[in-house]
Amino acid sequence: MLKYKVIQQEAKLGKYAGQRIQRAQQVLTGNVSFAQFCRVLAKKSALSEGDVRALMFELPDTISEFMELGMSVDCGELGKFRPTFGSLQIPEGEKFRSEYIKTPRITFVPRQKFKEFRHRATFECIHDTENCPIDSLKSTKGKGSNDSNDSDKNKGAKSEDDKDYTGL
Repeated sequence: MLKYKVIQQEAKLGKYAGQRIQRAQQVLTGNVSFAQFCRVLAKKSALSEGDVRALMFELPDTISEFMELGMSVDCGELGKFRPTFGSLQIPEGEKFRSEYIKTPRITFVPRQKFKEFRHRATFECIHDTENCPIDSLKSTKGKGSNDSNDSDKNKGAKSEDDKDYTGL
């Protein structure tokens, strides 16, 4: 469940520029450390925790090496990485120079399992009950909500290092 709070602010751009608006702002519920992440992956695979750590340290270097050669990199169920770049627009007839090319970026295209998350996501409004939506049980393809005021839910919760994510 994704949690959010409703905030009020002045819109800087768009059709509401200069007006007071309200919008959802995501509230993260925690952080999974690298050690926890590796531990979970190790328990879900035939790899040791050390093997997972080693693989995770090599992954960005290996992907970068292929992208430097102008290749896209298919990482299976994770998705594809590919290098992209843009450039300045130069009038036809002028000599195009390589310095017109902008700094490369990395495009990540997630596979289906990540896309499924987007459609399963539900939302919960926390904190300010007067600004939380009334339609507390609606949820459709990543839109809508499962809203309530449960700011006390996390009281007495385990610290991040004590949490056991192995049942994921």
